[in-house]
Amino acid sequence: MIIRLIIVLMFSLCIQSCGAETQNMAREKSSAANSNELAVESTITNFSTALTKRDLGLLLTIADQKDIYLVRLFTSGNLGGRGSPLSQAKSINSINKELAFDIKNQTPFELPELFANLPIKSAKALPRRTLAAESDTAHFDQWGPILKKSLSGAPEVVNGDSIALNSSKYFVYAEAQIIDDILVGGFAVFERRDDKLKLVALIDLL
Repeated sequence: MIIRLIIVLMFSLCIQSCGAETQNMAREKSSAANSNELAVESTITNFSTALTKRDLGLLLTIADQKDIYLVRLFTSGNLGGRGSPLSQAKSINSINKELAFDIKNQTPFELPELFANLPIKSAKALPRRTLAAESDTAHFDQWGPILKKSLSGAPEVVNGDSIALNSSKYFVYAEAQIIDDILVGGFAVFERRDDKLKLVALIDLL
C-alpha cells in the first residue's frame, strides 16, 4: 500500500514538473518572439527616420559595422546605356552625409532616392510576406528571382507600396513593382543577429 502511494505521488510530481517545464518553454518562445518583433520595429523605424532626415549617425547604428553589399541590376533592360551592373561590398564608412555611396565610373548609389515611400507611418503595420528559403544561401546579386517569387501576387507590387519580406535569417524592407512580369524597385536587406537586425545589403532593380 505504501509503495503504491509513493508511486502515485512520484507520478503526480512528474506531471507537475513536466507541465511547469512546458509552460516555461512557451513563455521563453513568446518572449523571444516579442524581442524579435521589437527589434524589427525599432530597426525599421530608425531606418525610415535616418533616410528621411539624412541622419548618417542614426543609419550607422543599424548598419553592419564593416561592409554594405550594393547591387544594381537593370532587370528591365539596358537600352541607351543606362550603366553597368553593380555587385560590390562597400565600407560603411564610405557613405557620405547625403547617404550615398560614390561608385567609380557610375552614378552614386543614393539611399533616400531608392526608397521614395519613406517615412513609413508604422513599421508594425507593414504588410508582410515570407521570403523564399533560397535567400539563405544565394548571393545578394542573385536575389532578383527570389524576390520576385516572394512578392508575386502581393497587391502592394501593383503600385509599389511598402512591404516587408521575412525569414528566419533576413528581414527585407521593399518598395517594388512587378511590371510586365519584370521586378523593379529598392530593397533593404537586414540580417538577424541574436536579438538585433543589421543592414547588410541594398538592392536596386531598374
